[in-house]
Amino acid sequence: MKRFTRLQRILLIANIVLLVIGCAMLGLRQNALSNMGYSAWTYIKYGLIDYPLTSLTNVFNDLSNLWHVYEDNQYLNEELAMQKSYKTLYEEERNRNKELEELAELNGTLEDATKITAHVLERDTEAWDQTVTISAGSSQGVQENMIVCTSQGAVGLIEEVQSATSTVRLLTSEDLINDIAISIALEDGTTIEGVLERYDTSHRAYRVSLFDNEATVTQGQEVSTSGRGGNYPSGIYLGQVSDMETNDDAIISTIYVKPVSNISSFNYVTIIGSGRVE
Repeated sequence: MKRFTRLQRILLIANIVLLVIGCAMLGLRQNALSNMGYSAWTYIKYGLIDYPLTSLTNVFNDLSNLWHVYEDNQYLNEELAMQKSYKTLYEEERNRNKELEELAELNGTLEDATKITAHVLERDTEAWDQTVTISAGSSQGVQENMIVCTSQGAVGLIEEVQSATSTVRLLTSEDLINDIAISIALEDGTTIEGVLERYDTSHRAYRVSLFDNEATVTQGQEVSTSGRGGNYPSGIYLGQVSDMETNDDAIISTIYVKPVSNISSFNYVTIIGSGRVE
């Protein structure tokens, strides 16, 4: 067997080394090309398919969430409106109960008088300060010229009576059906008397003429019915003195009386008679 020379052995080893290196380089190159192809397909798939689908899914999810939020807001707004309505109804009912309680206290102070309780059925918006219709009539004992009171005092006179309803002419009306005899109690036990003639819109108060021109009257004094004339008793509160007029001799001839505060808004009334009504 022929042996390789030294040079041949060196060349053979060199060729084997080069072959191994070449195979390794080829393997690395194919792997790199495969990775590059894989990366390119991934980007194309993500850009054309995955991302649009994901975006559409997110859009639909956002729209769905917004719709749910809208529905929740609608529900909360309705609940809030209902809460406000409940609060308003509660306040109205509380005010009505308070009005009834105060009216009951007023009725308790007039033991000998005829008292008929009623509620307001109608109050014309175009004649708010003129008349109201109440839920009591002749079948309950109501008669013309009885005085009508709220929980704070007198507000009108019975003008017309039907079997189950009555029309009240308010004291703030331009056409008051009758004058009302009044009295002002003084600290010394005496009284000043006069007549409530009409409501003065410029003063926003009742115009009252006094019988005693030398009487001393001051602002804030309380004015009530005297019981002289009319189908109602004395002592029914009308209001407080708000202003005075004097003549040339500096003598008071006319006073103005501010009405009770709830005359413009009330739900319940008591019709009061003198006690002589059968």
